[in-house]
Amino acid sequence: MEKKEKKGFWASLFSSKPCKCSGATAYAIPAGEMKNVTDEAAAGDLHSIKEIKVLGPGCAKCKSTFSVVEKVIKGSGMEVRLTKVEDMEEIMRYNILSTPAVVVDGKVMLKGKVPNEAEVRRMLGLS
Repeated sequence: MEKKEKKGFWASLFSSKPCKCSGATAYAIPAGEMKNVTDEAAAGDLHSIKEIKVLGPGCAKCKSTFSVVEKVIKGSGMEVRLTKVEDMEEIMRYNILSTPAVVVDGKVMLKGKVPNEAEVRRMLGLS
């Protein structure tokens, strides 16, 4: 009979466990590819943006990020679906460790900070 090793709180957080989410897909853009995504959008591919998600548990930074993105979208006249995702299971599907995060058409474009309007315009290819 095998004896189970007892783990402390922090060890249990960082131990490898099988994912309980069925069909979870993680999206991430390596730092080198971030430039390519915004260049494509700047080249006139704006009409292909269909959905923008702001990921966060509902903290002040997440709410600020949502309002900045909303203001830029309204000011640009773009017709996209803007949603705020507060469900932690949904956020984990994007492999996000720090919030707020902005996801454009399934691709993580920004994470871990509140963007200003210029950064959002650049991210969407408006500047």
